[in-house]
This record gives sequence, C-alpha cells and structure tokens, in this order.
Amino acid sequence: MGAGLEDDDSSRDCLDGHPRLQCAVTMILTIICLVPFGLALWDSIYGCRYRTPEFWVKVPRIEGLQRGPDAVAAPVFNVTLRVNNEAMRRPFYAGRASAVVAYAGVQLAHADLPSGFCVPGQVVSSVPIVATSDGLGIPSDLYECMESQRRRNERVSLEVQVRLDDCRGRLPVMLWCTSVLHGQPMGPFLCKIAPMLKDGEPRPPVNVY
Repeated sequence: MGAGLEDDDSSRDCLDGHPRLQCAVTMILTIICLVPFGLALWDSIYGCRYRTPEFWVKVPRIEGLQRGPDAVAAPVFNVTLRVNNEAMRRPFYAGRASAVVAYAGVQLAHADLPSGFCVPGQVVSSVPIVATSDGLGIPSDLYECMESQRRRNERVSLEVQVRLDDCRGRLPVMLWCTSVLHGQPMGPFLCKIAPMLKDGEPRPPVNVY
C-alpha cells in the first residue's frame, strides 16, 4: 500500500518538476479529446464541398415556335433550371453559365448567363434562362415532326444542355437534361453531369442547325 502511494507521488513529482512535459502531456490529451469533435465539425462544414447538387429543367413556355419560311420572329424558350442543394451546407456557385435547347439533336436556341448564379446551401432554387435563336422560326422538317407528335398526343422531348463555368475552382461541367413539353412525365428527369474535355468541347456532341 505504501509503495503504491510512493509511486503515485513520484509520478506527480516528476510532472511537477518538469512544467514543459506537463504542458505537453496536457496538450496531447486535449487534442485527443477534441479530434472527434473537430472531425465532425469539419465534415458538417466542408464534407459536401466536392459534391454536386441535383439538377433538372423545365420549359414552361415557348414563343414563336413557327415554321422557318413562315416565321416572323425567332423562337424563345423560357427554361427553368432547378438546383437541389438541400444535401449541402455550402452554397453552389457558378460564375458563368450558358444553355442550348435542341430537338431531335438539332440546336434551336441558346442563351448566356455571364453573371452566373449562386444557390445557398440546404435549399432548392430555380434559375430562369431565356434561350433564343439567331434566325426566324425552326426548320420545316423539325416543325413537321414536332407537330406530328403533338397531333398524336405524344410527349415532345427537348434536350437542354447547360454549361457551368467557374464553379469555385472546379472544372467546367455540362448538364445533359431532358424536358417534356406535353403530358405529365414520371419525373423529374435528373440531368446527367459530364466534365468538359480539355479543349473545352462538350461530351457527347450535339448537332447544330
């Protein structure tokens, strides 16, 4: 019994006689206790840093969708890009964005958002995009194909490609999205996300009219 007390006293005397050692031991024990808390805090703040939100698009309104030879105005597609950032605490930021609307693989309209957009963390937000064409109307064969689908009460699918640049230092990415003009599809159709090639070209390619 007496020997045990003497050993404890010796240990305390050793630490008391070496204040630097006592400080180091205290710091190590403190760090060990704080590591789990620090890891949890880091994961809650930065754990979603390299995750990408979910995206989908809607095309609620189209203006000037006429046959090319008979058209008096360029077609205008009002596109809504939905960004689901609920799973992330950090905001999703795109310094620049551009969009292309295509039908049957043929580009019909385009748009640029040079100012970009920012979606806060833990929210679902909408980004409006107005895409238009440099010419009047759409090609006659595409117009007939689209009208034929409408007459058969079929869903008319549009392809919407959205390029996102300057995403907080990340490489540019391309969103490959589908929007249905008629009917209520089982969805929404989540956009597929693909990185851009080194030369800046999207993958896969799209035909341009």
